[in-house]
Amino acid sequence: MTENPAMNHDTEKKAVRASIRAARASMDTRTRAELGDKLAGTVLGYLAQSTGIVRKVAAYTSSPGEPDTAKLLDAMVDEGIEVFLPVCEPGFALSWAAYVPGIEFQRSTLAPVMEPVGPRLGTQLFDDINTLIIPALAIDEQGLRLGQGGGYYDRFLPLIEDSPVRVAAIVYDNEFVPAGTFPVAEHDQPVDLVFTPAQVHQII
Repeated sequence: MTENPAMNHDTEKKAVRASIRAARASMDTRTRAELGDKLAGTVLGYLAQSTGIVRKVAAYTSSPGEPDTAKLLDAMVDEGIEVFLPVCEPGFALSWAAYVPGIEFQRSTLAPVMEPVGPRLGTQLFDDINTLIIPALAIDEQGLRLGQGGGYYDRFLPLIEDSPVRVAAIVYDNEFVPAGTFPVAEHDQPVDLVFTPAQVHQII
């Protein structure tokens, strides 16, 4: 019987995802909070030094187990940056809603995430956004991303490839890994830089 390479890749990806999720789940609350504080400082340091004046950033609300973005979101708003968060739409599409501290959230009906309540914006938002920050389970040294498996960002990123936006992913330091650590597919979209609690990794 001939092996199916795509099936083998899917099986391997599932195993890598399970391993990373287990490691994240074992992290205690205090450590996660401390790393969230460090992450906020690292990202703000990059935004302060990046070319141009950053006034709008698209980011995301972390789910339990992911690197904590709560401090980062509030810190960006405190710095005068407009922040926008994703909303899952039918057909694995994304729209975006503005974030301010204290905004109402509701659970998505399409994915296991919390979403901001408010008017939704489309891809035109990215004509004047400097940086898009997305979640990941791991990123390799070539900028290839292992996501949660939903496919939302792999479908969304090609829609804004002509926009002047740099795509960044957030992972823990040990989740920035050598190329070849996990399998990738042709549709997997690379990122331009990686934020970890300790540093910024420039890919492109």
